[in-house]
Amino acid sequence: MIKIDKIDDGLPISVIIPLSEKREKFFYEYVYPLIEINNPNEIIINNYKGLAPKKRNIGFDKSTQPYVFFCDDDILLPNEYLLKLYNILNKSTNIGYVYTGYDGIVLHPETHPMKGNFEIKSNDFNANLLKKTNYISTMSLIKREVFPRFDENLKRFQDWDIYLSMLSNGVVGKFVKDLRFMAYYIDSGITANNNDMYDAYRIIKHKHNL
Repeated sequence: MIKIDKIDDGLPISVIIPLSEKREKFFYEYVYPLIEINNPNEIIINNYKGLAPKKRNIGFDKSTQPYVFFCDDDILLPNEYLLKLYNILNKSTNIGYVYTGYDGIVLHPETHPMKGNFEIKSNDFNANLLKKTNYISTMSLIKREVFPRFDENLKRFQDWDIYLSMLSNGVVGKFVKDLRFMAYYIDSGITANNNDMYDAYRIIKHKHNL
């Protein structure tokens, strides 16, 4: 089922969430209220069974706003997070998206690859660095017209793939260093899946001729 909530006079942003059944309670108790406080015009929740990339693409097809923000179902946004990103992106004609770092809170370090809480500081945008490593989170505010869609055939690094695809189209991003969100890992999470990281890395490198 796809649920679309509208907020009158909200920011011209569609927030798109691929919701998993096992995180539904946590999402509606903690994640959704913080998204709502951030005041996007549109909140699209896709809880159909399936992988996140496809659910995100379906949500995007249902969206109507000129800016999109793909939000995982375990992300806690600070107040005015979207507004601050929007104010930067809306005034910029030479960038296609803005992004931040984040803090990871891990409830089950014994099963999570990070083995405990962690901080992802990210970096200023650098095309050469982006070609070498995945350092930009999925949770970025993106101009609708430059979004290339998630590759539903990829098992890992779908976020890295969209930024590399945008780069190949001449689209760059901007890092907002004084802002961050919190990723709250209540289970092992997507990052801990069994898909081989090195094989996934090789696939991305081959796809983008890196």
